[in-house]
Amino acid sequence: MNYSKKINWTFAAAITVSISWLIGDIFVAGFDPDPADYELFSKTYADQVDVEFATLMLEGSTPRLMFGALIGALTAPLLIPASWLVFQFFRDRKKWYAIATYWVLLTGAILSPLGHAGFFYVGEIYKAIYNTEASSHLYLLETGKSFMRMLNIAWGAAIGVLAIGWITFAVCILLKKTLLPRWMAVITPFILTLFIIPMKELLPLPYSGWVGGAIFNISYLIFFSLLLFFFRKKLLKRLYR
Repeated sequence: MNYSKKINWTFAAAITVSISWLIGDIFVAGFDPDPADYELFSKTYADQVDVEFATLMLEGSTPRLMFGALIGALTAPLLIPASWLVFQFFRDRKKWYAIATYWVLLTGAILSPLGHAGFFYVGEIYKAIYNTEASSHLYLLETGKSFMRMLNIAWGAAIGVLAIGWITFAVCILLKKTLLPRWMAVITPFILTLFIIPMKELLPLPYSGWVGGAIFNISYLIFFSLLLFFFRKKLLKRLYR
């Protein structure tokens, strides 16, 4: 496969996985409940649970949460060519910072599916607590703590690694180490996320929940769409050098 076709296919992969994860996030975590509406967690068990997470997915049906978890996890391999696509925008791909950024982003991509899928199990366990007799809550609360610990480790590791990779890429853009203009540093996913977060508070339900659940992948979709429509030709010019 020649370079031009590789670029086209990796753009297709990047846009597809961005849309898939955006949909997945909305389905698995796109809620904006008021914890006060669920006194079992906000009062009775407030000292035993993360109230925000315990109430986040109570309104989600099992099929909805499962679909949201699976569409992200099953399309995750497309994050690998998407990471390679970002690597192509470095002016000199043999430099240590280009190679390091690529491998950090790739590592974050590999870590992401487990963290994403973990939301399903957390949602289901707290739904079980909310809908069962108090006599079974002690065991289920302990299980919920374990699921939350797993989610925090898996998702925290993925987000932490991706943050390092995207911040590094943004710095490389600012230092003119890439083919992108400096203003694109603000549109890199992690930085753009910081600007989208306040939008959640301005939106009515259910859109506030959708944006809150899918912030990072909204940023991904915007970023890769801009690369496709405005900077794809810069990569293809390499064919004629």
